Amino acid sequence: MNAIVQFVVKHGYSILFAAIFAHQIGLPVPGPLFLLAAGALAASGKLALVPAIGLAVIATVLADWPWYEAGRGRRGIKVLHFIHRLSRDPDYHDRKAQETFARYGPSILLISKFVPGLDAVAPPLAGISRTSRLRFLAFDAVGAGLYSCAYSGLGYVFSHNLDLAAAYVGRVGTVLGGLVLAAISIYALGRLVQRKRLMRDAGLAAMNRPEREGSLADPSTTIEGAESAD
Repeated sequence: MNAIVQFVVKHGYSILFAAIFAHQIGLPVPGPLFLLAAGALAASGKLALVPAIGLAVIATVLADWPWYEAGRGRRGIKVLHFIHRLSRDPDYHDRKAQETFARYGPSILLISKFVPGLDAVAPPLAGISRTSRLRFLAFDAVGAGLYSCAYSGLGYVFSHNLDLAAAYVGRVGTVLGGLVLAAISIYALGRLVQRKRLMRDAGLAAMNRPEREGSLADPSTTIEGAESAD
């Protein structure tokens, strides 16, 4: 961990940007540890925290963008299969990833950075599902912001004991990912309940409409009958 801190001290923001970009594009670079180092250096005054987080968000979104565009292409499914090629059953993982995205939609991008494996498949899945570019950028940027703030904040708070912070990296991702996923599920459930309530109200209105029309038609019939009698 100290080696990464010294590396960031020597090269500054440029190496932070490069490390986060490389991690998110799929290279074996420990992106969260670089964010921890940036947070610790911000606590000591050697880096500014806001620019560091901003660069991390930009690097993450720029790295996710090619995967999203690849998913939007004609061979989007093959891109997903390429990511799962080293797994024991690529077809199963492809199907499972698509089912997960179909269940939660683009909001899965909010937590994907915290879940190993999901962070790799979420951008191409967004492309495969034809999520609009603007919608993808919005969700991906917010997810990148949560990811960058969480790990750099952890480094800021535990700046005097980064080894302990590094040991909590996996746990922080799991806890925050679970909280965000729970929030998404509660929100989706609320929307579903609201939609069913609106459908029920619309159905009741449709059932009552013929009765009103019939009651309005009766007086006119009476009037017409009286006029014909005259």
